[in-house]
Amino acid sequence: MADSTTTIDDIEGELFRIERIREILVRRESELRYMMDDIQLCQEISRLKTELQKLLALPENQKSNEEKQREEELVQQIHKLVETRDFLVDDVEFERLR
Repeated sequence: MADSTTTIDDIEGELFRIERIREILVRRESELRYMMDDIQLCQEISRLKTELQKLLALPENQKSNEEKQREEELVQQIHKLVETRDFLVDDVEFERLR
């Protein structure tokens, strides 16, 4: 609550401090969103790699056509997710330098 000794300069100073805190919080929220996206991408990449490793462990002459096709799909999905993560890392670096 303002008292009678509060000046316009005091109010402007407080407003500036509030705006600065808001900017810091918005930036931190953005960082946390990037971190969450990165964690989710890494988890999905890990899950797909595990599935791929199981298929790769099978002898080639014992794999069905579906298993061979699934290997290809997994490699493509992993590649796509790695590219997505690379773009995310680039965005984080750009934001950090801003």
